[in-house]
Amino acid sequence: MKQIVVIGDVHHHLWLAVEGLERIEAEAGVAIDQVFSVGDLGLFLHEDDWRFLTGPSKYRKPEDSPKIREAWDRWRWPLSAIAGNHEPFHRLRSWDAAYFGNKLKYTDAGKLGHEIPGLRAAGLSGIYNPAEAEFVSATERANRKLPRAGSWPEMVAMAETNKISRSRLTYYKEFEVNLLKVLAPRPDILLLHDWPVAPARIQEMPGRRPEMEIVESLQPAFVCCGHHHTSAAFVVGNTQVRALNIIGGKSHSINPGWACVFDWEGSGLQNAHFWPPIP
Repeated sequence: MKQIVVIGDVHHHLWLAVEGLERIEAEAGVAIDQVFSVGDLGLFLHEDDWRFLTGPSKYRKPEDSPKIREAWDRWRWPLSAIAGNHEPFHRLRSWDAAYFGNKLKYTDAGKLGHEIPGLRAAGLSGIYNPAEAEFVSATERANRKLPRAGSWPEMVAMAETNKISRSRLTYYKEFEVNLLKVLAPRPDILLLHDWPVAPARIQEMPGRRPEMEIVESLQPAFVCCGHHHTSAAFVVGNTQVRALNIIGGKSHSINPGWACVFDWEGSGLQNAHFWPPIP
C-alpha cells in the first residue's frame, strides 16, 4: 500500500506545507510515498526569483526566501508538480531540475513523472487566456513589435529583458491542451491548476474552458485542482474531481481541505479524503 498526497495552493508558505505533511504521516502512522502539487507552490528559493511573481507588488516577499530555503532543505518527500499562476516562472518554463536540487519533477503539459510504479499521472501548468493561446499571436506577427518566440525558454528570455510582460509566462498554450487531449485515456490522476467547471460562487463566462475539454477527452479517474482557494468534491462524467483549498488563513493554520490523501494498491487510487477534514 502506498500513500499519496495531493496538496493545494501553498503560495510560498513551504514551512506550513512541511508541517502539514508531517502531521498527515503522524496521524496515519505511515510514511507518505509521493506528493503532488496542483500549482502555486511558490518555490522562490532566492530573493531575486520574486521579480517573476505576477500580481501586486505587496505580495512579493523576498524576505521570506530564507524560510523557503530552510523548508526546502527539510523537504523529504518525492514531489511532482505543475505550475499555477504565481510562480518563479523563469525557473520552471526554462526547466532546470538541478536548480531545485533534483528534488522536483515538473511538466508544462503532458505526462508527469513520479515515484509510484504503475500510476499514470498527467498535468497542465498555468491558466487560460485566449489571447495567449499561441507563442506568437496574429497581432504580434502583423505589427512585428516584438521578437518572435517559439518556445518557453525564448519567452523567458524576452521577459528577462522586459520585451514582454512576465505575466505572459503564466498562460498555457493551445498545443499543450491538444497534447494532453491525445494522451492515452483514463489516467489515474490529472493535475490542473484551474477547475474544469467554475466554482458555484463564480459566474461561468461564455466560451471555452480548455480544462473541461481535457477532462472530457481523457476521462481520468481523478482530477485534482486548486486556484480558487476552495475545497470541493464533485463528478464530471466518469471523473471524480477534488478541488483543494489554499494552505493557510489569517491565523497561519492549515485550512480544511488543503490536501487530498489517497491509497494506491497498484490498480487504482482509493480512499480519497480531504485533509484537514472538512467540518
